[in-house]
Amino acid sequence: MKRKVAAILAADIVGFSRLIAEDEDGTLRQLAAYRNVLDDFVAHHGGRIFNTAGDSIMCEFDSAVEATRAAIDIQDYMRTQNLTSAQNKRVLFRIGISVGEVVERQNDLLGMAVNIAARLETLAAPGGICLSRAVHEAVSGQIAVPFVDIGERQVKNIPFPVHAFTIAGPDAVTPSEPQRASVRTVATSALALAGACLIVLIGTGGLVPHGPLSKPMEQLTAEAGILSPARHSGQVLLLPANPVEAFSGLVQRGGQIDDPHSAPGLYHNALLFEAKGESIGAHRAYYTLARMGLDYIDPHLRYAALVRAHEGRFIARQVYAELNEDVPTRATALVHALQFEGAERRARLHGLIETHPDYAPAFFVLAEEHSEDRVGSLQTAQDRRTEHAALAAFLRAHEEERLAPFFLDQSVAADWIARAYSRHARLTLSSESVSALPAFNP
Repeated sequence: MKRKVAAILAADIVGFSRLIAEDEDGTLRQLAAYRNVLDDFVAHHGGRIFNTAGDSIMCEFDSAVEATRAAIDIQDYMRTQNLTSAQNKRVLFRIGISVGEVVERQNDLLGMAVNIAARLETLAAPGGICLSRAVHEAVSGQIAVPFVDIGERQVKNIPFPVHAFTIAGPDAVTPSEPQRASVRTVATSALALAGACLIVLIGTGGLVPHGPLSKPMEQLTAEAGILSPARHSGQVLLLPANPVEAFSGLVQRGGQIDDPHSAPGLYHNALLFEAKGESIGAHRAYYTLARMGLDYIDPHLRYAALVRAHEGRFIARQVYAELNEDVPTRATALVHALQFEGAERRARLHGLIETHPDYAPAFFVLAEEHSEDRVGSLQTAQDRRTEHAALAAFLRAHEEERLAPFFLDQSVAADWIARAYSRHARLTLSSESVSALPAFNP
């Protein structure tokens, strides 16, 4: 038996039994799709999965820093995916990370570090991350996220208390940036998955141009089967008189559209491709839709999450920097802002709202950014004030019937509205009344 020191990441899905009981087939499809994404994140950060059981996975990393970065990327991706999922369909992971000596036996790992990671996972909040003290010491100077010391905890089957920390804000990390190709070629790489040789992943996950990446944008999009902006500006791609109604009809009808020529058709196909795990087809459909210059937020959120899952946050940022330059809309500006972290992200969201106070989805996203779900116990009175005011602005847009035109999938809009009413009421009735605080003018 081989002994070594490793960082162990343990993850499982919150409420998996309930999800299975309510929709077994749909939940298993979701789990398979998310497992593919999770596997990519683990591999991207130099890890390997050594054990799985139902909805749980155990991963090994050589570095506590890379294990933590993988966990942050996973939770960030899931948070974005859940923005466009109904409340009862959301998949939330808990993640625990420990480091220590393990024993390798037939590709499996055994030892106290494995057991502690599994127990730390139970201490994490849904969508959260819990670290051992040793992991915290290893990463606190390397990863710029706020850590919360929750002290020593007695956990099941561990003979001594475990000193644990949680990560309050999974979006605040800025991992080391990959090597940069040009903005144009990097942005196009999201499409170029169709020709697998277009990108070579190296070392810590950096991207370098290889072969066709030196080709111009027009040629790349043509080879990937994407309509260039010049070709689909009103000649090939069309917008139905009522795109929302058209999308709803496609959902009810079901099945893939062979040659979609509209935003509803492209979005419908993209969602089907995602559900089947066909990322290349999803990339193609989303990218073509993204370049139509429309303000629907739900397709952009899903496209950015897909790019980020497969190619990392730097590439997603570059893709949306290009979209926001070539076909600028309020939706591309909002999703581009979400590709940043921490203070810069908040500043961009506030700036967007100042410039486009009529773009209601931005208020909901701003409220999320300042919510207790996002910042945990670090939420301040100013955060609550901002969240309350942003939710009020969002709900006002709904009540004035200005919200629906920003969503192709009205089930996403309905879910955002329900969540906004619930959170707004909770804040209004909280022990520290926001009405007594100085007003925030969004």
